Amino acid sequence: MTKAKEKKNILITCAGGSAPLYLANVLKRKYNVFLVDASPNIAAAKLNLPFAQVPFGNSPKYFAVLNSLVQKWHIDCIVPGADEELLKVSRLCQFFPHLSAVIPTPEFIVTCLNKKSTMQLLANNKISFLSPFRRYQIHYPAIVKPIYGRGSRQVHKITTPRELTGYLKLYNQKFNQILVHPYIGGTEYTVSVIVNNLNELIGIVPKKVIIKQGITLAAVTEKNELINQACKKIVFTLKPQGPFNVQLKVYRRKVYIFEINPRLSTTSVLTDKAFGNEIELYLKYFNQTKIINPPHLKPGVYLYRYYENVFV
Repeated sequence: MTKAKEKKNILITCAGGSAPLYLANVLKRKYNVFLVDASPNIAAAKLNLPFAQVPFGNSPKYFAVLNSLVQKWHIDCIVPGADEELLKVSRLCQFFPHLSAVIPTPEFIVTCLNKKSTMQLLANNKISFLSPFRRYQIHYPAIVKPIYGRGSRQVHKITTPRELTGYLKLYNQKFNQILVHPYIGGTEYTVSVIVNNLNELIGIVPKKVIIKQGITLAAVTEKNELINQACKKIVFTLKPQGPFNVQLKVYRRKVYIFEINPRLSTTSVLTDKAFGNEIELYLKYFNQTKIINPPHLKPGVYLYRYYENVFV
């Protein structure tokens, strides 16, 4: 009699958000799920799942603490949720042959974390039509943001040179520390691009943004060939070898990419409902040279995000 295969142990970071908890509840049916976060005062710490507090991803202690937990919990796969964790998680995988992480290559991560160089690279390769402004060539209105950062932190629309000067003073920044690019109208999308570790494309899930306040609060899946072609070019040109998220706008049948997040996004919960679970798909097709029978996208699936109360 063959011994039943043991469940894989999956560690999800940034468990204070709604998306990690949703994914944990989905995955726990097939896997052993472990949660970590920098704060112990979150709902994840009160649920019936193993939980540990870890330092923030930019802390010098983060790597050692995560290393210890991987050994203690016999983790097989890590799903990091913050940009600051990505390169450290990637490096940790090099110490454990059995350990994988649901992220792209370190090279792709480094490229994408710099929003300015990413935008220029995409424009140079004719993947996107959005280029950063130089210091004395700015046309208004424009969007100004930090070169490094996540969410909508310090992102502003400016309409005059005076407002740009005010932005630099407000955040104590120099021009070479920020990104200024044209303001584009049109429709905003957040897109899950699911790629395996051998750079084989599993699927593309465009989600039209309905409400956004830092993170996407409401969205709907949509089939969009313009977006599909742009994302395929990213996979072919930059070879991520792992899943990523694209933030873009479509205006007059052109794609304007303003950000690539080299990790799963908070709207991965919508991908789960309309296409498939990104973590399960990554594990299913790991090391596969051909993607056989991938899921089909269901357009018209809506996400409405809300808060849930936990009492203990």
